[in-house]
Amino acid sequence: MELRTETATLGIVALLVLAAPVAAAEFPARHDHWRRGCAGLLHIEPDGISFSEISNKKPEHQLKWTWADIQQLEIGDGRMVRVLSYHDRPWLAGKDQPFDFYLDGKPDLLPVYELLRTKLDQRFVARLADMSGTPLWQLPVKELNAIKGTQGTLAVFDHRVVYQSSRPWASRTWRDSDLESISTAGPFQLTVRTLEKNGTFEFQLRQPLPEERYQALWLRLNRPKGLSLISESKENQK
Repeated sequence: MELRTETATLGIVALLVLAAPVAAAEFPARHDHWRRGCAGLLHIEPDGISFSEISNKKPEHQLKWTWADIQQLEIGDGRMVRVLSYHDRPWLAGKDQPFDFYLDGKPDLLPVYELLRTKLDQRFVARLADMSGTPLWQLPVKELNAIKGTQGTLAVFDHRVVYQSSRPWASRTWRDSDLESISTAGPFQLTVRTLEKNGTFEFQLRQPLPEERYQALWLRLNRPKGLSLISESKENQK
């Protein structure tokens, strides 16, 4: 009971801190693992992530990663943070070890996204919708997947593409640098390929996407790649 009270108090503090842009964040969280999990504090800072167990037992459970130790970091509006490490799991044919942390109180993680979006490369996956500002355009869509699709809105902003869904963990905010390509088979379909693991998203559009909007986005995403190829070609010709 004392641990729950302390955790709840810390949760209120975390929410107050995250009301403004942050340089670091601390959350009461539960680490989910095979020994029934444990409660503690998750620290997210500009140079990495750490978890400290709150317990009377010794030694307490401690985890720490720098960004170089993380293969993929996911934060989501379903109040979860997932760290995919480079550590192999021998009992699962060498698959890499994920670490899941469930945050108390479903805090708003957009300030954490703002903290990390300029500091991390494509290993950062934002499973939340940053809808701040005015989109260039948006459409109601259905995301198709093998088992069950999700309904939502696809919005294009100046430097990002956002999929907003009411289903936890389904939303995405992609920086332009997170996007590998887009393609279409017609005005009611759009494929978005990203650099995250298993990162191909098929969208059924509930309104037609005008050709000029698709072309403008395609050019925006491919222009930096084309300039890079031209630069490399000129260097090779010297």
